[in-house]
Amino acid sequence: MSRGRSGPAVETTSGPVCGKLRSKRTIELFAGVPYAEPPVGDLRWRPPQPPQPWTEPLTCTKPGAMAHQRATSMDDVVHELVSGLGLSRSRQRTLAAALKLMPKNESEDCLTLNVRTPAGGSNLPVMVWIHGGDHTDGFCGDPLYHSSDALPARGCVLVTINYRLGLFGFFAHPELAAESPDGVSGNYGLLDQIAALRWVRDNIAAFGGDPERVTIFGESAGGEAVLNLMTAPSAQGLFHGAIAQSPSDQGRWLHLRRPALDFDPAETAGARFADAAVGAGAGQLDRLRASTADELMALYRERSDLGRHFYPAVDGKVLPTTPMSAFSLEAQSPVPLVIGYNADEGTLIAPFCHPAGAEFENDDPSPDEIRSTFTRSYGSDDAAARLLDAYPGLVEGDEQAKITHLGDHMFGVHVDHASRRHAEAGHPVWRYHYRAVPPLPGQTIGAFHAAELFNVFGSKIPLLPVAGDAHLLTKAMGDRWFAFAATGSPDYPGREHWPQYDPSAPEQMVFDRPDSGVEPCPAEPGLDLMRERIERLTAETTTTAPS
Repeated sequence: MSRGRSGPAVETTSGPVCGKLRSKRTIELFAGVPYAEPPVGDLRWRPPQPPQPWTEPLTCTKPGAMAHQRATSMDDVVHELVSGLGLSRSRQRTLAAALKLMPKNESEDCLTLNVRTPAGGSNLPVMVWIHGGDHTDGFCGDPLYHSSDALPARGCVLVTINYRLGLFGFFAHPELAAESPDGVSGNYGLLDQIAALRWVRDNIAAFGGDPERVTIFGESAGGEAVLNLMTAPSAQGLFHGAIAQSPSDQGRWLHLRRPALDFDPAETAGARFADAAVGAGAGQLDRLRASTADELMALYRERSDLGRHFYPAVDGKVLPTTPMSAFSLEAQSPVPLVIGYNADEGTLIAPFCHPAGAEFENDDPSPDEIRSTFTRSYGSDDAAARLLDAYPGLVEGDEQAKITHLGDHMFGVHVDHASRRHAEAGHPVWRYHYRAVPPLPGQTIGAFHAAELFNVFGSKIPLLPVAGDAHLLTKAMGDRWFAFAATGSPDYPGREHWPQYDPSAPEQMVFDRPDSGVEPCPAEPGLDLMRERIERLTAETTTTAPS
């Protein structure tokens, strides 16, 4: 690494890039670095291609454009967040207005990443962040991830990546499969993530990182992406540790060419979208590629019935099976794993979900319809009745019952199942539970979905309330995440020992204010029943080849 005319300069495999200095010149930032050719025109809905080389230094001081955002559902979640923090009405209005005014530069030309590295460092551990947002929203330049240098200041290289989302990232169609050498379609966003990891392997040493010490980490859809990468054959060997924060279940049972639960086959939904967008008949793909992104995005946002299928799908090639099935089959990467979720995951999500989970369409079901859905989901009246007994009031519409159930169903059981199966396969696992709540007395959202991000990244967002002792939890979580990336264990000098997860006597690290510590994982009959359901659905839905 050398100094350019106005900042640090690095030679990548595609060409030279120039960044800038931050944090009193101790951190070098390279933002908006291309890791693939822009997926536009004929490259729309194709696997990512290496970027065209350049010779003149490329100025990389600002994040690149975000992928096109679906935004509709995320707006609802943001409203629940703002209204649930306990703020006064005037502060709620100010915060909501500020969030709406945040610039949104959306483009199909979005395959860039950001690198932060300590000035003068070498052979440092590398942390690659995969953002959340339901696979439909979010980007690597979000202030949550981009406003703080706290992690790299500890002595690691931090990489945050963009990838294609929603319609452009996970659209499947028979004509796309016909042009693919593998005979599959969709999962382009996942292939972007893999391409970014290949870029890290080939380039990160020039930025002071150790390509043999790469940890992937992500939250929500990013946490699910971590589990997907652990089970995607073409990602194996590109990382050496994994942290899955609140891995979500959206699309967990979505398959390329056959239905599952309330999901149509992904290619069937894609063909119906194409009918609506460009008319029926042969040659739809050419007409879709000739359409503007804005035209397609308008229809995508309008047709939620079809858009709910544009997620990672089991295709027998990129994703041979669902991540939960892969963990059951011991087909996951054997890397060390930190995994956990938050105490009140469901508070921001419950108002928009079917009581039985995101696998089912939310059409304001009656109590009898809810019971029927649980029977279909759990395979028998008896299993459904036992599950409903674990969440009293769920059928009758009790709000807290729905919040608790969805937190367990969408996040908790993922953590429970992956923890057990990974440990039973002989791989190191550390489990956590996050319980810190907003500091204002009137708050109603508890330890909400994504709340831990402020602590992991050490970031602060103006107008959001911050507890006086929040810095202690931020220091604790940042230390643990860094230690895991550096050593393969989240133990940090001077902090309480975090024992590995043992399914026969499970323990977890509880992150809370003012003190955190280890405790036994509580017995949770609801999670036990959900895990039984996963095992049954695993046996029914495992795919080993394109069909």
